Amino acid sequence: MCVLRGTNPIRIRPTRSGGATFVAASAYRRAEQVSADFARRIAGYVVLAHDPAVPVAAADYWTHSAPFYRAVVEQIEDTVANDLAYRRLVANPTDTNAERHFQARLTDLLARDPSLVEMMRRRVDAADDNVYINYFHGESYQPAAAPTDVDRLTEIAGGRRARPTGTGDEILVVIPVSDRDGTGRIRNLMACLLALRDQSFPAERYRVTVVEFDERPRWRGIIEPQVDHYLHVKGHGLFNKSWTLNVGARRTPGRARTLCLLDADILVDRHFLERNHARFADPDHDAHLPHTEMLSLDQPSSDLMIEERCGAGAGQASLGYARGLLLRDVPGACLWTRPEIFHRIGGFDERYRGWGGEDEDMLYRITAAGSVTQYDDVFLHLAHRRPAMRRADGEPFNGHVPPGTWTGELGYGDPSRPAQVGAAEAIGE
Repeated sequence: MCVLRGTNPIRIRPTRSGGATFVAASAYRRAEQVSADFARRIAGYVVLAHDPAVPVAAADYWTHSAPFYRAVVEQIEDTVANDLAYRRLVANPTDTNAERHFQARLTDLLARDPSLVEMMRRRVDAADDNVYINYFHGESYQPAAAPTDVDRLTEIAGGRRARPTGTGDEILVVIPVSDRDGTGRIRNLMACLLALRDQSFPAERYRVTVVEFDERPRWRGIIEPQVDHYLHVKGHGLFNKSWTLNVGARRTPGRARTLCLLDADILVDRHFLERNHARFADPDHDAHLPHTEMLSLDQPSSDLMIEERCGAGAGQASLGYARGLLLRDVPGACLWTRPEIFHRIGGFDERYRGWGGEDEDMLYRITAAGSVTQYDDVFLHLAHRRPAMRRADGEPFNGHVPPGTWTGELGYGDPSRPAQVGAAEAIGE
């Protein structure tokens, strides 16, 4: 069992089973069998050890995973340190041609030296079982993909039928968004909304609300035609995702039997709503995460997969076109819950501002209040510019917020202002 999973105090029931290692049972491995190739796995760890995007993907995940990357790389370096293919990949870890050349070189070396295979297998298996940032590279990946922008998605949306009148009472999907400079979030939201309009679940049985956090309703004209409800909260400074979600959950007109809290950067498949709604058929099922791993796509993958899912109308984006980082046990991105338990615990903690902590806090409180399960669906996160993850002094934005203490008893989801924001909570502005 992975060290972090073994010591995780959050009582979430995992559903992944089978396989000699955590990675061996991966839904992504099953979808793209070639990823099981041994030389490919080793090359992937070389990429992870040297790509500068990996440490900034999630600092705590990097700290835990880096020793396992190094263990693999140090072992193979004894054999290939002066090999030109290896040196080229180390110098250019995002160059997929360099990766393929090194993989081919490794395949030849491993075929000629069975003892090297056995030596490497122990370290690779240990990494497969323990790292929290892994690597995925589909066979059909195209690094020179044409960009898909907001104008293209608006064009696609114009050819789709309009949403119903917003009266569906089975599912309420709430999506928070903040994009003050148009650097990717609004493009991703449009893709997310187009995918939510193309669902096997009957359109008249669900509603989609987008809540925009900004000084003004900057993107209302683009968002409103794609959703059942658009809400704007006047937000200054750091993004308050918790408040934004709470406003959507509390202020959307009508009722719903299930609540889906979804990040704006997720590209869902056609059966996303139907599959997750069905999981609530068990009356003892209070909440769940749909994913055990989340694939954080690079920019070319994002463009390709948006075009395939939204432009071509495919039921799901093909992982063969994907390249990115597989993040394990991600606490955020999407949470499904019964509204009763969400409101019983006061929704998200509105003291969290900026990047980090609010999703872990929610899981801590919701698992203490009810039954939470973690499924193993393929989950795709679209590329965007990374936000700052720490304050100017190097401290976490929300290190001052005591986790697990929020109750919402003083109010939550007030569209005029976040609850309990005083001097202590304003640190980081």
